[in-house]
Amino acid sequence: MPGPRIAPVTHGPAATTADIPKLEGDAAKAVAHRDSHIQIIAAAGSGKTEVVSQRVASLLIDGETPESIVAFTFTEKAASELKERIRERVTARMGAEATDQLGRLFVGTIHAYCFRMLQTYVPRYETYTPLDANQLTNFLYQQSRFIGITDLTPTDGTFKNIATFQRGIDVIENELIDVAALPAGAFKAAVQEYYATLDRYQFMSFGTQIVRAVEALTDPEVHATVTTPLRHLIVDEYQDVNPAQERLVGLLAKPEGNADVVVVGDDDQAIYQWRGSSVENIVTFADRHRDVAQFKLLTNRRSRPGIVEVANSFAQTIPGRIDKQMLPFREADGPSVALSRDPGSEFDAADEIARQILDFRAKGLAYRDIAILVRGRAAYPALIDTLEKAGIPVQAGGRSGLFAQPEPQVFGATYAWISDIDWTAVKYGARQPTTLKQLLDDYAAAFDLSDEMRPRLSTHLEAWKTRALASDFNESLVRDFYALMGLLGVNNWDLSDELTRNRLGTIARFTTVLADYEGISWRSRKDPVNPGEQVGGRSGGAWFYKNLAILMTNYAVSNYDDFAGEDGHLDDGVSLGTVHGSKGLEWPVVFLPSLVKTRFPSNMSGRSQDFPADLLGRFDRQRYEGTDADERRLFYVAITRARDAVLLSSFSRMNGGKNRAASPYYDEVVNAYNQAGAPSSATSKGSSSDTDLAITYSELAAFESCPRSYLLKNELGFMPTIQQELGYGNAVHHTMRVLAERTQATGTAPTTQQVNQLLDSEFFLPYANKAGHKEMRNKARKLVMRYVNEHSSDLLRTWATERPFELYLDGAVISGRADVIYDHQDGKVERLAIVDYKTSTGGQIDPLQLQIYTEAGRREGLDVGAAFVHDLGAEKRFDVEIDTKSIRQAEEQIIATVDSLRRREFEPKPDRTKCRACDVRRICSAAPRQ
Repeated sequence: MPGPRIAPVTHGPAATTADIPKLEGDAAKAVAHRDSHIQIIAAAGSGKTEVVSQRVASLLIDGETPESIVAFTFTEKAASELKERIRERVTARMGAEATDQLGRLFVGTIHAYCFRMLQTYVPRYETYTPLDANQLTNFLYQQSRFIGITDLTPTDGTFKNIATFQRGIDVIENELIDVAALPAGAFKAAVQEYYATLDRYQFMSFGTQIVRAVEALTDPEVHATVTTPLRHLIVDEYQDVNPAQERLVGLLAKPEGNADVVVVGDDDQAIYQWRGSSVENIVTFADRHRDVAQFKLLTNRRSRPGIVEVANSFAQTIPGRIDKQMLPFREADGPSVALSRDPGSEFDAADEIARQILDFRAKGLAYRDIAILVRGRAAYPALIDTLEKAGIPVQAGGRSGLFAQPEPQVFGATYAWISDIDWTAVKYGARQPTTLKQLLDDYAAAFDLSDEMRPRLSTHLEAWKTRALASDFNESLVRDFYALMGLLGVNNWDLSDELTRNRLGTIARFTTVLADYEGISWRSRKDPVNPGEQVGGRSGGAWFYKNLAILMTNYAVSNYDDFAGEDGHLDDGVSLGTVHGSKGLEWPVVFLPSLVKTRFPSNMSGRSQDFPADLLGRFDRQRYEGTDADERRLFYVAITRARDAVLLSSFSRMNGGKNRAASPYYDEVVNAYNQAGAPSSATSKGSSSDTDLAITYSELAAFESCPRSYLLKNELGFMPTIQQELGYGNAVHHTMRVLAERTQATGTAPTTQQVNQLLDSEFFLPYANKAGHKEMRNKARKLVMRYVNEHSSDLLRTWATERPFELYLDGAVISGRADVIYDHQDGKVERLAIVDYKTSTGGQIDPLQLQIYTEAGRREGLDVGAAFVHDLGAEKRFDVEIDTKSIRQAEEQIIATVDSLRRREFEPKPDRTKCRACDVRRICSAAPRQ
């Protein structure tokens, strides 16, 4: 029988004093309803997050367990906001002990849920790496010849073929088209080889994550395991799910699954049809499911009445919408809608926007409270140039066109010069050769170089070019880039200055371009001829650099500017981005510039796109190509991002003097709204530092190790360099996890043959060549076999692997995963021991991680009686102190570290050994000079 469990030292923060709104009408009914699917039509700014969070709290009060509830959000930012709101409501209504259970509640994107599900229930996916859209294009470019993409339409160029093929893959995945059912031919063969190649390299695209998750759920055992505990599924932004995501929801929800589903959305805000979403999902939901309870949230609590009036008026022009009318909640405070048709050029209109921003700033509004939202990238150059001249900082975290800014332009030109490739930083610009003199002039302008620096830079660039073209292997683009930054004196920049930090963010984003390319180039693949072995990638030589330059000028210049709806770092800067990127966000002041004909609505909407011929007739082509209705919904979304003021503007002349007509949407607003005027009142929304800080233990440890390094890497985004041994620890961890799970399932310790077979099939190092992989696999074999021989009894006590934990402290939520947990510690039933595997410790350990997991587990009700770090290399276990005093000291240390991070204290902690191994030492002023 289990003995008395060890109690936690503390509990989470006391009940929040936040003002919890009392819901009425349909909002209250949506919280209280049970035992059927629910459709919530939530107008912009109508408080859907509050309704969902109170519903989750209500379900928990009813006795539902946290793991029985799953909530899908459109972005990670929306997920963190919803999770925090749930935490506040649960704490207020149920107390801190209930809050301590919320680590088992999933709130996140559909993609995150699918990837976690695959890694949990299909272990081979644990070593797979997700690819974002830019990384996937890198992969397709480098593999296009082998997959057969370039042969699909030989008369088209490589990048046009890639775009058409990728469009076809998107359709196949979004619509769940059976590849086997495609007609035999070049396209089908290329698709099959594409998926086989992804598996060889252990990659997975976002679309593939959904498809593989749906496939996994067709396995009755996996389906039962996933759906049995799941009783309540919430899907936010339901109007933007595609058919594959809809199928996933169907497998989880009744009648196929076990969950009542709540879909939340607004057909007026369906803006992702070009990604395969269908507004019909939400419009027809009640027709496709039995006994659906329908509720409407129509009171806009975000925007001033004038903004609501303009949005309502414009929404009436959207065809096929659900009939509804937003209601205002806030009081008017002067004009909230401004309309301006500048008689001059685009630059004249941009000057006026800059003047108005400075005026808002003078009245006390922070730059971060202001957004400039555009339909497409054509509007960027004039805005970026004008804002820079006016000294107005712009958020650098993916909110504007990367290659519209001067530093990335000269960086791109440098790689083109190294490779003797003609260069342009504009998608359809005229490409021209780059000379060394032009480069030096551009660097001098962008970095304010002295006359003495020019010859030094010239020598560096010429030596770099010679070395690069003569290289054969092991070239590191990121490392060489950091050497260039060191020469340019970036390490001496003043990091306390907001403009400088935003500029550094821009430079950091360029390292993503390099890291994406070399991350694909270096990637190893499984050897199809020799099972258990792998073949290394390539880096170096003339074509390595030439392909990088070709990829930059044909693709990167127009694609590294996406804004995924995530907040950047907390520095004060105007948000500049696309309307699509503003999904789920809001600002006190929103500028909608460049409202001219062909830009909004976009002249690309409705234009015929190239799709593989073998797919035609198998999907709704018009949905992907767009309609005027889609553009109208996008314009509606743009208007409703504003809280206090929305400023719509157009211009009258092209830069050459030719007249430019206003957007028809702009004209419609002008004709329908007669109360426009200069907004005189706007209130700051405050800083996100006011909310709890959600952070992983790894991130916390990185900040504690060196706050300056954390700023450069985690906040600004400077990328790490690649090393062959990267992933060794993860590969060993994966092996140990699979061994533990198999031992748990079979009740017997693995044999030597089983360990060898496991290592041959599962041990994957993403960047190691054949020889390096063999060496490290043999090293891992010795570590694992020694553990199995000496600790097989521990494997038989496996209780859980990769167990997630969350620890709630005052002002912070710390999350992480324990490698393995053993039962029957000290011979007691349900007494647990948490173990962290290390391939090497050097004789020193950090106890903080396991102390966090111990306290989090005890708060959940687990009886954690021991914790230790197991050094597999030294075959030594280090006990971690988890007594009351040690846990209390650990929590105090975490709170102090979090407070320092909140105060943005990024003072360096230089240490010669540590700095020597740091990737960003060349751009850090505190790093000891070599």
